[in-house]
Order: sequence, then C-alpha cells, then structure tokens
Amino acid sequence: MRNTLLFTVAIVAIYAMAVLGAGSPIDTNNPDIQWLGQWAVAVHVHQAHDGIKFNKVLRAELDEESPLGKTLYLLIDATNRDGKDAKYEAVLNQRAASRRALVSFKPAN
Repeated sequence: MRNTLLFTVAIVAIYAMAVLGAGSPIDTNNPDIQWLGQWAVAVHVHQAHDGIKFNKVLRAELDEESPLGKTLYLLIDATNRDGKDAKYEAVLNQRAASRRALVSFKPAN
C-alpha cells in the first residue's frame, strides 16, 4: 500500500513538472530526440490503438534532477486517425540506459 502511494505521488509530481516545463531545452534536430518521440508514439499506439502517426518532435526538455532518474518532456506533432495534424505531450522516464518508460501521453492544450 505504501509503495502504491509513493508511486502515485511520484507520477503526480512528474505530471506537474511536465505541465510547468521544468526541464532544460534540448535541440529537437538531434536524431536521438526524434527517435524517442517516434518511440513514444509507437508505445502509445500499442496501448491505445488510436492509429496516430508520428511526424516530428517540436520541443524537448530534459530534467536530469528528477528523483526518478532522467525525465524527458516532448511536444510531438502527429497525424491523428482523421488525417489531421495534432499536438501531443509525452513524458518519458529513464533510470538507466535500458530502462525507459512512457509515463504519460496526451493531447496538448
């Protein structure tokens, strides 16, 4: 029960930082950042089955001081199922090189 509460608090903190833009800007022309955006969309589509298609990462911010490891905030341009461009916010967390997780993925306001 306590672990669940701690996990929930951590997720809320990550979400709040994503909304507030707590990270340092990263060059979106970096191929690794574009790949991570594509990966985030692929994971989301696998979970949600909504058929969006990745176009490009528009903005990226990195928070290396997150208590949960490195947290990456992405603003992604994608094409929705209706063929219209849409913007999405994704939050990724990476504790180690092989431990990456998509924390949240939602339409941008």
